[in-house]
Amino acid sequence: MLGLFCHYSLASENSITESSIAANIGESNTEKNTANKIRVLFVNPSIENDPFWHKIELITKQAATELNIDLAIIYGYGTRFFQLEELTKYFEQNPAPDYIVLLNYPGHGKLTMDFLLQQQVKVITLEQTIAKEEKSLIGTPGSKYKNWLGEIYFNNSNAGYMLAKELINMVKADNKKPIVAGISGHYGSESTLRNSGLQAAVNESGAQLTQIVHAGWSAEDAYKKTHKLLQRYPNINIIWCASDHMALAVVDAIEDLGKVVGSDILVGGFDWTPKAIASINNNKLTASVGGHFMMGAMAIMAIYNEEQGISHNIFVNEHYNSFELALISQRNINQYIHLLQSETLPQVSFKGLAQLYSTRAGKSSINLLEMLKKTSLKRVTSITNPSF
Repeated sequence: MLGLFCHYSLASENSITESSIAANIGESNTEKNTANKIRVLFVNPSIENDPFWHKIELITKQAATELNIDLAIIYGYGTRFFQLEELTKYFEQNPAPDYIVLLNYPGHGKLTMDFLLQQQVKVITLEQTIAKEEKSLIGTPGSKYKNWLGEIYFNNSNAGYMLAKELINMVKADNKKPIVAGISGHYGSESTLRNSGLQAAVNESGAQLTQIVHAGWSAEDAYKKTHKLLQRYPNINIIWCASDHMALAVVDAIEDLGKVVGSDILVGGFDWTPKAIASINNNKLTASVGGHFMMGAMAIMAIYNEEQGISHNIFVNEHYNSFELALISQRNINQYIHLLQSETLPQVSFKGLAQLYSTRAGKSSINLLEMLKKTSLKRVTSITNPSF
């Protein structure tokens, strides 16, 4: 959630009711004629059908379709060189879009921002990828580059903490001492921040942290490293994982070793993948932290509200702020499974969600699950005075 368009007013919050949200759900896209559609280019930094970014792409498309925004998509193929090359090719072959939404690759931050400034296109970046010396070259959103509207990112450290606390508390509820192992992703800022949350939860709760190993987001590596960890530390009763993809492989490894997952050892991950949600529902995986698949859709909703002249607070705290991810566990899976079983959010109204984001004071901590549930086609509740 970024901060360019934060024009919150108490009057607007109190004027929105259940009926106004319900009226928007399923409404036809009549705000703009096709010829006047806002054009947005979304740059998927990975390859087509990458499990994580594909979900972000699908939900971004869903939001754009409902909000009558013309969305084009290109791919960065996993490197800064290919991404800048594909960007250049796109602008050579197409009229400049009104907005571009992209992850700014480290190493090409200034080159990319200079190029987009020349194209006179408004920019929203995803995740905080640029750091240290390179960060000083491009500044913060809206400072050196006035076309850089803001940055949408999530709080990885708190997410790692949230997942660890859930697993630790569940072990403690059985009167056992939590003995924890961590399986992290690659050696980078995302993993480092998630790991820091794990370590904070362990230190706070008096649990024992045996070791954090890196598996590079690979299910195969996570499977092998689970075997090694359990040989080295046979009393482990929690395995915290930095992704669902790895966590599901850990579940397989535990079962192959003859232990009972969910009883002998609790496992948690990140991403809310459909397979992970099903595993939680089947009492295998214990928990998953997610919601970051909303990044692109949040950018689309901000663009929609701005173009409609609607005051909103998707962007808060000047030009950028993190949003909090949420926890799905065996404790609350029954409340939310209908929202998360598919690759998209078919029951969520993005018009309703965009309107909800115009009703709150600028805060970074928003209960994303409740926001999605309140704009579900199955259950539209009053939001006159939101209680979350």
